Amino acid sequence: MNGAQRLPFGESAEQALERATEFLRTARDADGWWNDYEVRGPGQFWATAFVGASLAELPEGPGRSAAVSAWELLRQTRGPSDGWGYCPQVPGDADITSWVLRLAEALDAEDDPRADEGYRFVAAHLHEDGGISSYLPRIAAPFLERVAPRWDAWYASHPCVTTAAAGLHGLPVRERLLTRLRELQRPEGSWPAYWWPDREYPTALAAEALTAGPSDEVPPEVSRAAGWAAARIGEDGAVRTEWEPEGSAFATAFALRTVLAGRSPQGRAAAARAASHLIDAQEKDGSWRPSAWCRVPGPMEFDPDAREHWERGLRGKAALGSVVLDTKALYTTASVVAALARTRTPETSSAAAPGGPGRTARSAPRPDHEGDRW
Repeated sequence: MNGAQRLPFGESAEQALERATEFLRTARDADGWWNDYEVRGPGQFWATAFVGASLAELPEGPGRSAAVSAWELLRQTRGPSDGWGYCPQVPGDADITSWVLRLAEALDAEDDPRADEGYRFVAAHLHEDGGISSYLPRIAAPFLERVAPRWDAWYASHPCVTTAAAGLHGLPVRERLLTRLRELQRPEGSWPAYWWPDREYPTALAAEALTAGPSDEVPPEVSRAAGWAAARIGEDGAVRTEWEPEGSAFATAFALRTVLAGRSPQGRAAAARAASHLIDAQEKDGSWRPSAWCRVPGPMEFDPDAREHWERGLRGKAALGSVVLDTKALYTTASVVAALARTRTPETSSAAAPGGPGRTARSAPRPDHEGDRW
């Protein structure tokens, strides 16, 4: 996985991944979509792209088959733009479109004409500062201005969106994004986020983007990030956050990915603790307890970290200024799947890192036809 170190968890990790895969496969609706969060109805495109991209980390089998089916659904859909948005009724944004493209790249489908449209869509969100915004006014304004007249903060470049897009090897402006990531890193090693209160998420994506490729050299930015992430992992293996003081599987999963990207012997113990904790914390149904809190800043709120109070779980127009949770546990579970997939040893996995030079080409499995769903 982009040269990330691997951990010998063997059968326990395999069993956890099998249970999680079955949970995710059976969580699809009758048409094959994953639906999670409830901001403006369920986030159909959002959840399907993210869960699909996570399952695509797995080798041939039921998980990757489900990922292929997710890509087939997404490539055949079109909302109000060439990109993909939260759901079919919402304008496309660069963040969710990046996750659709990450899914396509993991399945070696980046040459598909629909993916090509997505790359152009994401590249159009590039700002002069080298970052990527979530929305373009010319596309999103007719929808957003029903709620408020100005959305300057949502049209600005966002670090967490930039980290997601920087992982796209087929994106023509990728090198500019990598330069921007080096500028955005905080002194202690983490990266900030706009839509997420947990910095583990953008930090893992940034570290992986900066280490993608055939080189074994770890950039200093990634070494700092790995050190920060290792320090976030407690003695019991859990990462504790403001919204999950008892431990967040979501944050722990992304902290684990960051440490693995750093490939340092010093981080190996922290990574082992995190992986063991995640395996032990799995629920009986194969999921992990929801902990992927996402925040919805106000339309002119450029620095959501400065807000002192957030409401919980509001919907529709009232969601502005609130944090929302993946109540169906799909986002959290998919995050852990992607992290544990990266701990697999060469003996237990033939999967290589999606995207980038040096990856092992994999033929995509046929879509999942269970129950004639497809």
